[in-house]
Amino acid sequence: MKDAPYRILIVDDDEVVRNGLTEIVDWKRWGFRVEAVLKDGMEAIPYLAEHQVDVVLSDIRMTFMSGLELAKHIYDHRIPVKVVLISGYQEFELAKEALRYNVQEYLPKPTDLDEVYRVFGALKEQLDQERAERQRSALDKEMQNQMMRYLKERYLPHLLFDTLADEDEIARQIEMIGLNIDPRTCACAAVRIAWPSASPPDAVQRTLLHSLSEHASSIALLPFGSASNPLMMLAICVEPEQGGLAGEIDRLLAQASSRLRALLGLEIEWQGDSEPRALSEFLEEHRALRLRPNRSSDARLQQWIEDKRRWTECLQAERYEEAERLLEQTLADYGGESIDTVKSLLIQLFGSMDEVYAAESGSRQLMQLCKSENMEEIRSIGMSLLQELSRRDTSANAEKERKVITQVKQFVKANIGKEISLQDVADHVYLNPVYLSRLFKMETGTSFSDYVTEIRMEQAAQFLRNTSLKIYEICEKSGYKDVRHFYKLFRQYAGCSPSEYRERSD
Repeated sequence: MKDAPYRILIVDDDEVVRNGLTEIVDWKRWGFRVEAVLKDGMEAIPYLAEHQVDVVLSDIRMTFMSGLELAKHIYDHRIPVKVVLISGYQEFELAKEALRYNVQEYLPKPTDLDEVYRVFGALKEQLDQERAERQRSALDKEMQNQMMRYLKERYLPHLLFDTLADEDEIARQIEMIGLNIDPRTCACAAVRIAWPSASPPDAVQRTLLHSLSEHASSIALLPFGSASNPLMMLAICVEPEQGGLAGEIDRLLAQASSRLRALLGLEIEWQGDSEPRALSEFLEEHRALRLRPNRSSDARLQQWIEDKRRWTECLQAERYEEAERLLEQTLADYGGESIDTVKSLLIQLFGSMDEVYAAESGSRQLMQLCKSENMEEIRSIGMSLLQELSRRDTSANAEKERKVITQVKQFVKANIGKEISLQDVADHVYLNPVYLSRLFKMETGTSFSDYVTEIRMEQAAQFLRNTSLKIYEICEKSGYKDVRHFYKLFRQYAGCSPSEYRERSD
């Protein structure tokens, strides 16, 4: 399907110029169409508030609002549009000032048709590249969302209850799939779901999980154990200081129940733990029931820990042939185990490697690994992931990663007055958010969220020292809506309240 033409807004107070730009220039040939023609920047501001365009072509001098003022408005309000200004020779100083507002190009007055085509030909190439990047980013994001969904539904439950995964491994893998929780402090509760009919448990579980994924919630509901009637699920708080776990479980399952009733004619009943407890405590108790207290199980666990240590050493030292032999040995040692156990082992091995998530093919293969039910295919995916790691140029990647961190910091500082999420920044630099989070921590020694808070507090402190803005205004300019939360963070940062800080600075 052919891409839609780019939309142009023409703004000029000279009717002859307006008509000439609209009627003489063959915009269609260059992939553009004129969306609207206005007489002044004052008309353009409300138009841009209600309509989307890709390019604003404006005279730099106009009666009521100049093109320079219009460019400043677009820059200040971060409107995603390219600006091209028409300027005369004597207006060079104005054109120079417009550089501050990211004006893309200038057209001389009187306007030469060849110059128009040169400027807009180059502009179209730039817009095409940006459109392709957005489309690629959207596809990457959708693929990432699919991978996270498979990881949560098919792999995480198995990992949580796997006797071979230690506490550090669980914490690392939970972070890998984007759940910002600490197993030692987050609350959880087991939920038992039953139904009276003979509907197959797999179908019920699949429909239930699909329904749950469509509703935003502060908890994650994950199946554990085999699909059966009754179905066992674990509710985990994914937000800190989250109360009312039982009520949130009831709300989500009531919504899911309506869907099951409509699709399968099925009525479900559920019952959760009366008292929530820490996830780590729940898992420890569950594992104690599964682990037989004998030397063989303990020796097996110790061997797996040693294998993982050797694996990490091999990859860090880029000894890929040795890593391949170790992978083959692992697959042979656990060949008699269930498919889920083998998948769990491989994801534990590759899950610690940031490079897997940096590569588009790596994310896709991890998702395929989660779905696979064939041992030979699992082996093939493991070998392919290892080859992906061996192909990456470590020195070149290190330089690229440093540039990414610089871009992230610049983006944060430029948007510090807005709500900034890790996903926003990841979209900006075209990276997997989980990989970006780990890369940022590795390169800077601090988490992304802590960095954003630090920059916001530094700006707030600067406002307190150098302006007479009210505290609530500084709160908003620093990217916060809740003044009480702002006070709490500032006190942690400065050791005193914002008011006290201002008094001390006077």
